[in-house]
Amino acid sequence: MGKDSDQLENMTDVIVRQTDELRRIVDEFSQFARMPEPDRRPTDFGDFLRGSILLQESGQPNVSFTLNLPNGKLWIDADSSMIGRAITNLLKNSGESIEEALKKSPKRKGEIRVVASQTDRSVVLTVVDNGTGLPEDRSRLLEPYVTNRQSGTGLGLSIVVKTIEEHGGTFSLSDAEPFGDGAMPGAQAVIKLPKLKQTTAQSVALGKTT
Repeated sequence: MGKDSDQLENMTDVIVRQTDELRRIVDEFSQFARMPEPDRRPTDFGDFLRGSILLQESGQPNVSFTLNLPNGKLWIDADSSMIGRAITNLLKNSGESIEEALKKSPKRKGEIRVVASQTDRSVVLTVVDNGTGLPEDRSRLLEPYVTNRQSGTGLGLSIVVKTIEEHGGTFSLSDAEPFGDGAMPGAQAVIKLPKLKQTTAQSVALGKTT
């Protein structure tokens, strides 16, 4: 009886995992196929990033997150829901890469470093991880349905790219500098979004813009 009970429990666990995986795949396809036009509103990107990373810290306990923000506000004109999904997908992608790296090197400490900055015209977000890095053939890495992971749909980064482009920005991937001597290079993602005009940002800060 005990053996049958254990087998039933194991089968239940497998079914739950497969159901969760199917739900994730369906969600990704739905996000990509039904992305609406952005409903842009003035958003402090720095404050937005704090909240996004706080959620990821609870969801990825084996990963250490660091966030580096400049002084002052980082105003962008954005659909916070769409940008939120894009940032979440990007951070989850880095986390999955770290998980694969930890399977090969269990003693490695997973880390994702997030840095935000701004220029006269852009707000720039750089996300660097110490995961498995980018594949040798990266020419189609950002295309839909292309993935180098066995369980991936190839839509995570495509959703990021499509969202950023819908907001008038750019997205790029490259090799990251190793986090220490002898460490393998991970991946670096850079997002550039148009910076909100100073006059509009000042109106928002004073509470004059809804």
